[in-house]
Amino acid sequence: MPTATCSREASALVGDRLAAACDMIEWFRDYRTPITGRRAAAISAMIDDIAAAATAASDEKHTPSSPIGRRKKKARMGMCMDSSSWYEEVSRLGKGHFGVVSKARHRATGHVVAIKSLRPKRRCGCGGGDDEGDYDLLREACFMAACRGHPSLVGLHAVLRAPVTGDYSLAMDYVGPTTLVDVMSLARHGEADVRRMMRQLLEGADAMHRRGIVHRDIKPRNILVSDGDGGDHLKICDLGVATYVGERDPPYVNTGTLPYMAPEVLVGSSMDHLDHDDTLVDSWSLGCVMAQLLLGGHMLFKGESTSDQLYKIFDVLGVPGKKAWQSLKPSSGGRGSSSNRLRGMFPEKVLSKDGFEVLSGLLTCDPRRRLTAAVALRCQWFAADNVEVVDGGDDPLVPAAPAACGQRSWQVLGVC
Repeated sequence: MPTATCSREASALVGDRLAAACDMIEWFRDYRTPITGRRAAAISAMIDDIAAAATAASDEKHTPSSPIGRRKKKARMGMCMDSSSWYEEVSRLGKGHFGVVSKARHRATGHVVAIKSLRPKRRCGCGGGDDEGDYDLLREACFMAACRGHPSLVGLHAVLRAPVTGDYSLAMDYVGPTTLVDVMSLARHGEADVRRMMRQLLEGADAMHRRGIVHRDIKPRNILVSDGDGGDHLKICDLGVATYVGERDPPYVNTGTLPYMAPEVLVGSSMDHLDHDDTLVDSWSLGCVMAQLLLGGHMLFKGESTSDQLYKIFDVLGVPGKKAWQSLKPSSGGRGSSSNRLRGMFPEKVLSKDGFEVLSGLLTCDPRRRLTAAVALRCQWFAADNVEVVDGGDDPLVPAAPAACGQRSWQVLGVC
């Protein structure tokens, strides 16, 4: 069988298994079914299957003669409940709306990982039920398993369960506490640096999109940075609100962080009739990140509300054509501009013609004309950047003092 055919079939298998796992989790959510240990074990087995299929798909693409069966067996390590599989917390890295991220060490091997756990209020019945966070966490594990092995995406190591509380967590690559927000605050980046970083981010996004996964919240705070040979290494993280294009009933309709949300997301359901690729919302977000890198950390569009954000976009890019935005009906007396001012904000001394082709292609209001990550990577701007993207190490670019925290431990429920 031709290699291309095998690769397509392997990728389709990843999609089928991913859709099945997401549908099961959403069924539990819809009927408020608690995620018991037995149900979590079943979902963890499905996550192992997703990871195995993703490994096989990668093998088919890169090394057709490789022993798929042996690699697949390695990816499926099954259930592991003995005490030697526990992780212990080393320090607290940070916290967000969803949960807490800690640096942890495997008690037997000393291997260092990052562990994402639910915040206590996510399990107290506030805002959607005791198990709401579990549903989201297991969905994220599914998406990470489907994208395993890519150097520009944070990888999943295991689904964990705290032996005392029964809370679930994810063990992931430890990259360090530094995000792209921290890097932006150090200095304004030149075009060569921006090109190198954008190549990594677009490759990571393309890897997700080829698996049918839409991140939907790409922003500097969700991009981890480590320092290594040849410069900064970037990894996209936090797939907590991601969706799969093949889901029957995804749990979120419009989500993201306002300054990085695509116009069609801001408009909402009124754009549902338009024929476009859902993954293009990530292309827009990456365009916003690229602009922010060139602007020394300043956001290109920073509105105070959904409508204000749209006007901020229109003020720079111009009011979209009537055909694409007929349902929007922007006010003729609003703050939107009738012309595109993007090039004036990024003159050729800041961004070359080839670089602007990428930026303007990502920041196109009409999603049908916006560049996909794959197409953007084929632009001439990246032809001069042939540096191979290498997986980042454990050393952060900007060391941060670890926060004081209590000692906790986790038990491995499933391993990828």
